[in-house]
Amino acid sequence: MKSNCINCKFYKVKDALTGYCRVLIKETGDKKAEQPMVRDHGSCPKWIDCGQQYHIRLGWIKAFNRKQL
Repeated sequence: MKSNCINCKFYKVKDALTGYCRVLIKETGDKKAEQPMVRDHGSCPKWIDCGQQYHIRLGWIKAFNRKQL
């Protein structure tokens, strides 16, 4: 599995191509910490595999794309 944002534990989906990185929130415990916008194919050194959540995200994105058409 590639270590990109869409299959990272800290990624939160916004739409089909972008989302938010929540790594600072998890590290500091501060819910108001910065949530930088990232692309689904980006990556960083703090990447952690999200396991089954990856397939759930793909299903959500497919449904979102069908709804947009």
